[in-house]
Amino acid sequence: MKRILQLGLMALACCAVVAGASIIKSGDVLDIVVQGHPEFSGRFQVTEIGTIDYPLFADEQVINVTTSELMNDLTLKLVKHIDNPLVVISIIAKPEILVYVLGQVKIAGPVKTYEGVTLQEVLQLAGGPLETANIERVKILHKNMPDESAEYFNLKAFLVNGNMADMPKLKADDTIILLAEQKSSKVKVIGAVNKPGFFDVPEKTNIFELIYLAGGPTERGDLSRIRRFSQQNGKTVDEVINVQAFLDKGEMDKMPVISPGDVVMIYERWYDWRTALAVLNNVLLFIVAIQALTGALKL
Repeated sequence: MKRILQLGLMALACCAVVAGASIIKSGDVLDIVVQGHPEFSGRFQVTEIGTIDYPLFADEQVINVTTSELMNDLTLKLVKHIDNPLVVISIIAKPEILVYVLGQVKIAGPVKTYEGVTLQEVLQLAGGPLETANIERVKILHKNMPDESAEYFNLKAFLVNGNMADMPKLKADDTIILLAEQKSSKVKVIGAVNKPGFFDVPEKTNIFELIYLAGGPTERGDLSRIRRFSQQNGKTVDEVINVQAFLDKGEMDKMPVISPGDVVMIYERWYDWRTALAVLNNVLLFIVAIQALTGALKL
């Protein structure tokens, strides 16, 4: 009676699978269920060459056949190992995967999702980025990838342009790391100023105003060669600004504005009026000495 019941269930399963049979292709995830035998059951992804990591199929290709055909093939193989195998094979539309989200998110840790999920969707499942997160450089580590080969994605730029083709697709065991945004609330002034150091500056403070917050330039401070280091789009920008030219033209409204974290360096002129007078005086003394020496030789 038990054997008849098993055969009946097997026939029903065959009919159900044939009715909804799908053709297997590379990349599909097969859900193989052998009733009462978990050692022969599991989920297996079809490789690019059309094989699956299932012991009884070894290196056989399973693509371009229906799930019902593969089920019948597996049933015949299992008869050699177990009595009256009842096999059901189906294709998982969206296979579940585990992705790890670390760093500046509200809920760090493993996230259960589906294959092909986007980076933005995973971050939402992790509660979303914290305010301190640097979403301009989201770090993506694929499985078995060394840290130096990590992929970086500018989520901030995506939120502006909305180009879905740029959005990374994630795979099983990927690791997403949101680093903290490294921002300083202060501006550093060094070089030829009377009070070099760090300064908290109000919004829209320009570089000329910053120099005078630092006590103004020294006597040899050169306002025509002010060097500024700033962070723009995750990169350090080095520029030389001629503040004196803005002053001479009366273009204070065009004076570059300072941002938190900037470093401003004021160079010294190699000469000033005192140095020039000293050099001129030495030149005159040298000329007088030469003339005196020439007169003495004539005598």
